[in-house]
Amino acid sequence: MDLHKRRLLIVDDDADEVFFVENAFKGVSTPVEIRHAESGEAALAQIKTFNPGLILLDLNMPGMNGHDVLRAIKQDDETCGLATVIFSSSEQRADIDACYRGNANAYVVKPRSSDGYRELAENITRFWFETARL
Repeated sequence: MDLHKRRLLIVDDDADEVFFVENAFKGVSTPVEIRHAESGEAALAQIKTFNPGLILLDLNMPGMNGHDVLRAIKQDDETCGLATVIFSSSEQRADIDACYRGNANAYVVKPRSSDGYRELAENITRFWFETARL
């Protein structure tokens, strides 16, 4: 697999969430290079320079929210094929449906425990970086 495909961009304004995700990925079998964008605007800029294989995108951020970022990614010919996983605390059916209508590749509810974050990191690594072809 191309090394750039093992790059994960976390888009979340909550520093604690980013900390939990980054720590969880330290224990996975396949090394993953991780970068963080704390806003939608920063995410769109980093996509161009970092060239991630996967984006983990929070929905609820000030300014440009996750729906706006998803729309921008999927409407741009250069980034429309970029695997984008929504990473939200919302379990509302309306949020989930809206993200899939916006062409999100998956919707994941944020874990509530450190074990949940480790399991999430292992599952993302196993599927997105070891199984799926990006």
